[in-house]
Amino acid sequence: MIASLACRFRFRQFLAACRDPLTAQAARLRCMLRQASGTVIGRQHGFNRLSRLSDSAMIRGYQARIPIRSYRDMSADLEAVYHGDWSRLCPSPPLYFSMTAGSTGAFKYLPVTAESRREVSQGSMIFNGALEAAFPGLRHLKSQFLVGSAEGGQSPTGLAQGFSSGLNYKHLPWLVRRKFAVPYWIFTIDDANERNYAAGRVLVAERRLGALCAISPVNLINLRQALEQNPGRLIDDVRSGQLMVRGRSTVAGTYRTRPDPVRSERLRRAWEATGSFPSRVLFPALQVLVSWQGGNMSYYLDELQQAFGLDQRFEFPISASEGLFAIPCEPNQAGGALAITSHFLEFLPDLGGWTSGAPALRADQLSPGSQYRIVLTTGAGLYRYDMEDIVRVRGYCAATPIIEFVSKADRQVSVANERLTELDVTVAATAASAVSGFHPSEFLFVPCRDRKYRVVVDGLAL
Repeated sequence: MIASLACRFRFRQFLAACRDPLTAQAARLRCMLRQASGTVIGRQHGFNRLSRLSDSAMIRGYQARIPIRSYRDMSADLEAVYHGDWSRLCPSPPLYFSMTAGSTGAFKYLPVTAESRREVSQGSMIFNGALEAAFPGLRHLKSQFLVGSAEGGQSPTGLAQGFSSGLNYKHLPWLVRRKFAVPYWIFTIDDANERNYAAGRVLVAERRLGALCAISPVNLINLRQALEQNPGRLIDDVRSGQLMVRGRSTVAGTYRTRPDPVRSERLRRAWEATGSFPSRVLFPALQVLVSWQGGNMSYYLDELQQAFGLDQRFEFPISASEGLFAIPCEPNQAGGALAITSHFLEFLPDLGGWTSGAPALRADQLSPGSQYRIVLTTGAGLYRYDMEDIVRVRGYCAATPIIEFVSKADRQVSVANERLTELDVTVAATAASAVSGFHPSEFLFVPCRDRKYRVVVDGLAL
């Protein structure tokens, strides 16, 4: 209850800030410039002096002094931070490093500082407040996020490294942690099917599960399928109150709960009668499924609804290992209001290519229907960092733009300069599936020499 009150308070503060995004963004940038004034980059570019200017002058001065850079441009500085030279960029020593796969497939290691963790934590509280505002019944129920493993070894200086979702989950404030049911060690099980079954089995025991959340709808679908693929095992585990794990977990752990022979019998009868487990028997209090709904993720939303028999959805925050970009505020809608109280955000108009001289726009300067690339400044040493993510403005929350994810900048294709994105292809494939009644789980969209596109589907799926 205390956690819910705190999250709802943060959400109300966020909605108030959305009435004046320029003021909110200037306050965020001013705070970060002061925090980073002692770093090498802060001393070189006069962050302390900049922070004393008026809002507009400070932002213009910051944009004039710091060039927009991609990960490739920043890789030497970030590599130095990874090897211990943290004051080059970071306002304080990194707490750990977040691992994320780059476009080449190699891992990038991004610092997480106390400052950046506070920024993301505040955004997470705002999101939970928004979710409970949309679904008030969740205030008295449990929620669960499916996360990655934080067990990615150590940096050269001995700091922990792993996937950001797992690192955040491990370091949740105890008030927030009480809302979740699945112990962290389950997310470190090496086999994906075993991990999905174990998480699902724990959630079946939590009769007060109101919201089930994951970055991708596919993660939720896989959890549901894992339970269907292990009917006898689930029935036995529920009857005995245990969890029989067949995979190996990086972090040791065990799970036991109260034996439930009555529920086990209900599951057995349902399986024998229909060959499946009704979602209302598995998750009787479930109200909403949370996942990304934009970009290519929208292709799986119908399958997600079929898997759980639930048509209530809420967008997962538009985010990445680098930071949090938008807070969803509406059910069954892709996108969210810019996270103007978490990081400093700028936007490059998406004009089919970008050069270093292109002007960046503030959050209060965006136009409805237009597409932009996100440029990010955080308390983790990222200054005017080009995320190479394309988003589209679809409306406003008060005066703050609501954006939806379109695609990565390098995931566009043309045969005649039409520049199709992942979202364009996904919308077309979804519409074609609705007309034909055929919904392949996988397909390839291929540009060909005759200036046409072809869709390739595995013959086994036909």
